Amino acid sequence: MEDLDLDDLRARAGRTWVSWRSGTARLLPGLLAGRTRGPVFLSSRRPGPARTPAQADLCPETGRRRLSYERAEYLFKETTKALDRAGEGFTLGQLKARAGAPCGWCG
Repeated sequence: MEDLDLDDLRARAGRTWVSWRSGTARLLPGLLAGRTRGPVFLSSRRPGPARTPAQADLCPETGRRRLSYERAEYLFKETTKALDRAGEGFTLGQLKARAGAPCGWCG
């Protein structure tokens, strides 16, 4: 979360910046819930004692771990099923491929 630049609607991603639009900017305060450090996207569960993640993958304020790519993909597919004519939902890869293009899912 330390890499977020909320004023300029961007975040550091390695050596570059990822930017977002005003709609995303309106959603971020609720997602961050007052947290000022740790991962932005958190799992709803705390890790079990047998699977202790790296310190950087834990929120120091809540103890919850970073949301995994696999879980994010599952949640995205479930959430987008209603938008998919086939009813299967979309993948994060499909979202990335359409970045910057007009939304063809809602037509």
